[in-house]
Amino acid sequence: MTTLRRPIHEGGLNILDVRSRNEAIEIVWLKAYLNFSPSRQQWATVTDHIILATAPPHSVEKARENPFLQTWTVPLKGRRAKGLNCDIRRMLKTARKFNINLAVIRMTPHLMAQLPTWYHLYAEPKPINNARAKCLLQRHNVEKVADLVRTSARLRHPEQSPDSPKEQKLHVPGMRERKNP
Repeated sequence: MTTLRRPIHEGGLNILDVRSRNEAIEIVWLKAYLNFSPSRQQWATVTDHIILATAPPHSVEKARENPFLQTWTVPLKGRRAKGLNCDIRRMLKTARKFNINLAVIRMTPHLMAQLPTWYHLYAEPKPINNARAKCLLQRHNVEKVADLVRTSARLRHPEQSPDSPKEQKLHVPGMRERKNP
């Protein structure tokens, strides 16, 4: 078959390599799916919701985002993968085959602030089952790194915060108040 794909002047028939062409099309779809700019297409957002439905059962639903930005992986086989249609499954298989992931040469602070706080790619994987994490996620709506930085600054410097004193505390039973130096 490789001989048939060679150019005519090399003794082949210049036949199209359909498998390689299909993989290239899947990579183009992945590129559009991984575009997180405001011009992101609606099908990509719908695909996110379909993929999020296959997330591990032990993960916290509110903390889940795109698996390419977090540490959890999408199952391609088994009971949880049944919700994925063949197009999404094929796109994800191509992503795994070519090891497509978030890899930047220089991460700007603005881009870093937009990453999800939970199941963060560059942090040690830890379960979100303690009271502080649940409070940050559910009560303070901390979803992005920027939210976490803002909440941390508000807790460390309450005198500069425009929020009410009630909002300045983490609502964790048994947590001691820390004095600011």
